[in-house]
Amino acid sequence: MSQPPATAADVEASAAKDRHTLSETACDLIVIEHRLRDVRRWTPDAARAHLDAALSSVATALDALHAEHTHRTTTEQEQS
Repeated sequence: MSQPPATAADVEASAAKDRHTLSETACDLIVIEHRLRDVRRWTPDAARAHLDAALSSVATALDALHAEHTHRTTTEQEQS
């Protein structure tokens, strides 16, 4: 079963939803990063390696999210 072709309004609505989702995800990751840093201050040295690994994962996710946002913004500008 094939889907009807997307209209310009459908494409824009989908892009707006994606940007909103990316923004919400970035905000969530930033909150997680701040909480991990707060917890790290009160964590014994022996356990800090685990929190450092978690912080590194959050940073990697934020970098990937930023790259995706940049790619989508560039693509949308080229299509305009």
